[in-house]
Amino acid sequence: MDILTFGSKAECSRCGQCCVKGSPTLHFGDSQLIKDGTLTYKDLFTIREGELVYNNMDDEFITIDCELIKIREKAGCRTCIFHSEDASSCDIYENRPVQCRAYECWDTEKFMTAFTEDKLTRAELLKGQPSLIEVVNAHDLKCSYKNLAGLFSEIAEGKDYTGEVLEILGYDTYLRPLLIEKTGVPEEYLDLLLGRPLIETVIMYGYKVEKDDEGNYCLLPIQ
Repeated sequence: MDILTFGSKAECSRCGQCCVKGSPTLHFGDSQLIKDGTLTYKDLFTIREGELVYNNMDDEFITIDCELIKIREKAGCRTCIFHSEDASSCDIYENRPVQCRAYECWDTEKFMTAFTEDKLTRAELLKGQPSLIEVVNAHDLKCSYKNLAGLFSEIAEGKDYTGEVLEILGYDTYLRPLLIEKTGVPEEYLDLLLGRPLIETVIMYGYKVEKDDEGNYCLLPIQ
């Protein structure tokens, strides 16, 4: 990623590149944006601990060691959903998140300082909703990326742990519509509550999921 050097710029020119290269991670101070309705659960998704993500500061993919809640990105790209490409503007600019306020592409020190501050978590968002917290915690335990990474390491060594992987993926897939049915939460909330579907993120291990002629999931290496 190109970083402008000191002195080449001193203020935002509204080029929109920061919005195009990835949506912001929410911090504890951003909880007010949800309370006042600027952001809703359908605007957010969770990246869970151990997931592979794109680091737009260093232009690389990394495995994160903590939970992140981010604003959704437009389909097929990393552009924040609130970025208006025609006007190269932000639809919630006056109420934009902490990370957006701190980012100055000509001097990233302020941004890096802000980035180390406490991140918003699902536990904080779901305070007062113990039943949902219980579901989230149970899902994290069963579907942890740490467990998946271990299984895929065994598979890479020639051991057959495909069944165990498919069991985890099946649990994740089954739980999502069940959660809607039992609690009435909108489908648009699932990527926040449970993170992105494992049948999509499993690509990080070099595999993809397809259905066979009988509708069963199959785990296939990406060629």
